[in-house]
Amino acid sequence: MTHRQHAALAASLFLAGVVCSGCFQSTTVLTIKGDGSGTIQMRTVVLAAALAQMRQLAAIGGRRAATIDPLSEDQARALATSLGEGVTLVSTNVIKTAEGEGRESTYAFTDVSQLRVSEQPAAPPDITVRTPALSTDSPKVSFSLTRSDNGNVVLHVNVPVPSLFASPDGSGGINPNVIDQLQALKAVLAGAHLILAAEPMGPLVATNSAWHDGPRVTLLEIDLDKLLADPAFVARVRAAKSTDEVKAVLKDAPGLKITLESDITIEFTPVK
Repeated sequence: MTHRQHAALAASLFLAGVVCSGCFQSTTVLTIKGDGSGTIQMRTVVLAAALAQMRQLAAIGGRRAATIDPLSEDQARALATSLGEGVTLVSTNVIKTAEGEGRESTYAFTDVSQLRVSEQPAAPPDITVRTPALSTDSPKVSFSLTRSDNGNVVLHVNVPVPSLFASPDGSGGINPNVIDQLQALKAVLAGAHLILAAEPMGPLVATNSAWHDGPRVTLLEIDLDKLLADPAFVARVRAAKSTDEVKAVLKDAPGLKITLESDITIEFTPVK
C-alpha cells in the first residue's frame, strides 16, 4: 500500500464513520473462538435531538410520534442476513437512556470468514444524513482466520479503502471536500460516538493494533465531540501527505483510536 493510500485509509475510517453516524452512539464488539465461530454484540442509541427531529418530521407528514421506532425488532432481525452467511439473531432488546433510545442485539455466527460487518451502524428508516461527496454505501470489514504451528490462532481484520475518499484526481489521498463537509456538519454530528472492537476467547498473544485493553482490541473508536474540540486537528489531517505525517497527526488525537493497517492481526491462544 502506498503512502497516499495509507492516508486515504486514515481519512476514510475517521470520516466515513463520523459523517454517517452523527445521530448515533454505536458500539459493535466481535467475540471470536478458536474454531472461527463467535458472537457480535451491537448497541446503538439514537440521540434525543435526532429523535425529536424524527418526531417533528413525522408530525408534519401526518404520522403520530408514538409510531416512530428508531431501531425496530424487524430491522434487527433483517440485519442478520446482511452480516453474512450463517449469522442468526440470538437476542434483541430496546434501550432507553437519558441520552436517547435504541437497541442492543446479539448475533451468533459459525464462520468468521463469512462475516461482512459495516463500520457504521444501520441508519433507522426515519433518519437520513446525506452530503454530496458521500456515498450511501458503507464499506464492509471482512475477516479471516489462520492457525500457527504452536496452536495459536490469528484473526485477520481486513479494512478496505473506500474509493469515495480518493483525491479528486483519482490518485488516492484525503479528499478536501469531505473535510470541509465535516466542519460544516459539526452541529448535526454533535454527540457521535462510534466503537468497533474484537475480543478473542482466550489470552491475547499479539496484535498490530496500538489499542488494546486485556483481550479486547479496538479497531476503531471516534468520539466526535472530543475530536473537534481541537480546532487545529482537521487542518492537520488535511495537510498530511504521507503515512508518517498521518500517523503523527492521529497518534495523540483526543477521542480517536485508529490503526493504520489494512490487515489488523489479533493472535490469541484459544480456550480448550
